[in-house]
Amino acid sequence: MGKPAFFRVCGRMGAFISARSAKKIANMILGSRSAFRGVREFLKKSEKYMNQMKGENMRKKNWDFKVEMSFWALFLLLGFSLIGSAEAAERKTFKLRVAAGHPYSEGTFWVRSLEDFFCRGVEKQVLEKTKDYKVELKGFYGGTLAKLGEVLEAIENGTADMGLITTVFEMAKLEPINFTLWVPFTTTDIGKILKVHTRTVDHFPAFDKMFERYNQRRVGAAYWPQSSYELITKFPVKTMEDLKGKKLGHGGPMLPWLSALGATSVQATYNDVFNAMQTGVIDGYCMPSNVVTAFKIYEVGKYFTSVNFGSTVVGVVTINLNSWKKLPKEVQDILVEMGNQLSWDIHKRCVAEEQKAWGIMEKAGVKILNLSQDERARWAKRLNEARVAAKAIADCQSHGFPAEEIASFYVKTLIEEGYQFPYPPTLK
Repeated sequence: MGKPAFFRVCGRMGAFISARSAKKIANMILGSRSAFRGVREFLKKSEKYMNQMKGENMRKKNWDFKVEMSFWALFLLLGFSLIGSAEAAERKTFKLRVAAGHPYSEGTFWVRSLEDFFCRGVEKQVLEKTKDYKVELKGFYGGTLAKLGEVLEAIENGTADMGLITTVFEMAKLEPINFTLWVPFTTTDIGKILKVHTRTVDHFPAFDKMFERYNQRRVGAAYWPQSSYELITKFPVKTMEDLKGKKLGHGGPMLPWLSALGATSVQATYNDVFNAMQTGVIDGYCMPSNVVTAFKIYEVGKYFTSVNFGSTVVGVVTINLNSWKKLPKEVQDILVEMGNQLSWDIHKRCVAEEQKAWGIMEKAGVKILNLSQDERARWAKRLNEARVAAKAIADCQSHGFPAEEIASFYVKTLIEEGYQFPYPPTLK
């Protein structure tokens, strides 16, 4: 199309819009306050109006009509863009910093769930379910804002607004929340341990009071459930006697177990295990199979023993109370609901990674051993005789928590869920 024809079309469009259409189109656009909710109604009105315009004002050549319709499309697109911009500007934005001590990587499914499912899900839900608010959650992982053992404090002082606290590294402050690590040889069913843990925490107000002491609260029932703890070592483990004199690591609560079984216990984090085993600082570590693969411990430990110490809950998501109080109730409700769902998303990923772990280890040349039922009963009896659970419970009780009641409720609830202990646990 030549310049004269182009200007003629522009002139007709300009005249037509200014004279008749602009007001109607503007009213339709403004009448559709949300481009998402009003788009269907608006398009119907636009189609009817375009047909009317076509009959009355566009009985011209074919190319004239196509060009004029293109101008209308651009005009409407601009209108909707302005609506989107206006709505974004109208929404009040809340920016929250989310911390975790472990890195965001292919194998750290708990951090990936926090970032990909929880953070993105909250942002989406707030946009879809509220008219006036927007939330932006920015993740800081792998120690960029708080290292392992520092997330609780970071949330307390407001360095982070929210975070996934790895509770085994907060024994001094959050001792009772580690109750799934008091009693050895519990269920290996991750879903069952998550349900029992949730019921137990909900049953005792002491847990919420504990978090309030550190200027934070739980985000619903947002927990990190983990697969059963096993042994990855540089030597084969078939009997209790194989552990004698060996240096075995854990994050904290299981150290007394390892000592009672004859090993020399060494505290270390998941982040430390690879180098510690490679350099001989430790000979092995007590961890789930999917963590072995997440941190590639199979490259330095070539023996994996399925002991079935039991599944646990090792993390909780909390939010700073000052940050929480600044949020509208609509947003708070979404955070709680997404927190409840987060536990089960982590559970789903945990199960999937556990199923893949065995094949990955075998492919890497790891020899997989299974502790016999009789040997497992020997280990359970030894830990009972050493009173590892009773000592942990008594220590927590001495710090002012209702640890004995928590432990009794937890064990009773596990049994109600159908679990049978290999040896009756001693709690006192």
